[in-house]
Amino acid sequence: MTNTKVKWHNEDYDLQCDISKLEELGFTNSSWKDDIAPSFANNKMQIYFFNRNKFKEHEGCSKFSVNKILDDETIEHLYSTDYFYKVLQLAQLSNEINKNQ
Repeated sequence: MTNTKVKWHNEDYDLQCDISKLEELGFTNSSWKDDIAPSFANNKMQIYFFNRNKFKEHEGCSKFSVNKILDDETIEHLYSTDYFYKVLQLAQLSNEINKNQ
């Protein structure tokens, strides 16, 4: 498995995981230059990828922050974890729930 890297603040930012499974679930890069960290999102969920080893602002954070998108400018924090498989489980569950609604 190779970690995914994205351009963020003009440098290659290591997301510390392979996000291909997230992309299969419809997530795309939603990073903005003024965000605290790079993110990937679909229409219901946004996931931030923190790098505690490189950025002082990320110290004390889990590697991944899962958030519910409420509207174009508002998110609600749902879950933080250091384990990407848990992020994938939540993303898959969210997709299943959305299909059944």
